[in-house]
Amino acid sequence: MRWTRRRVVIAALGGLVAAAAIAAPLAAAIDPVHDGADSRIVLSSGRAYLLHTPPLLRRVPAMAEGRPAMIVLHGVKDTPEHFESVAGFKKYSDRDGDLVAYPEGIRMSFNAGLCCGDAAEQNVDDVGFLSDVVSDLRARGAGRIAVVGFSNGGMMAYRLACARPDLVDTIGVLAGTLEIPHCDGPIRALHLHGLKDTAVPFTGARYSKRLRCFLRDVRTIPAASPGSNIDIQQLPGFPHRWTGPGDPVDATVEFWKFARM
Repeated sequence: MRWTRRRVVIAALGGLVAAAAIAAPLAAAIDPVHDGADSRIVLSSGRAYLLHTPPLLRRVPAMAEGRPAMIVLHGVKDTPEHFESVAGFKKYSDRDGDLVAYPEGIRMSFNAGLCCGDAAEQNVDDVGFLSDVVSDLRARGAGRIAVVGFSNGGMMAYRLACARPDLVDTIGVLAGTLEIPHCDGPIRALHLHGLKDTAVPFTGARYSKRLRCFLRDVRTIPAASPGSNIDIQQLPGFPHRWTGPGDPVDATVEFWKFARM
């Protein structure tokens, strides 16, 4: 009986040692460092995007499998690097362990249909480009895909989701509108819009001298996307800018939560 107990104790100790050996590297992986890393990814098309990899996935890349990923689209005359400094999604990426991608627009613009800039004038295939970004993220293990955009970037988020609803799970739009006639499939969107926005007015514009195009009345977007779930929230008093900490509505927080619901 004494020998049996001794064997049980030894076996138990051995199990604890083995468990500790497994748990130690896992604990180190889950315990994050402070900052993730950015890499410029050049696709086979020659187009590129900035990829933010959080600490957790830098240490254990296999843990990216099935995790949500977010694509963030800047406005016209902006860059991925500057827009990230305004929106601040990296903080939540590092906290929660999700990949975040920041595609580069052609001459700082995306072809969202009627708008905007050189991308629209040159009829750039940004739906194809962003579809390639989604494919690259999926090859890295990403599961659900959210697309978030500001202004021209928000318009592009609508266009991508409407053209490829099979690729996009949710979109978040701030100060944008739908710049194509209709959606090809149902989409799920959270749309925030300042009522003092004069660049992309909430009620639209027959012709915008600033953007050189027609701008759709935001209230008519659901009718152009039958079967969709589009939550449009008006922001009284807000002009054409990103909302953040200190504002009644923090767009970064709201879009991050919406993408993970």
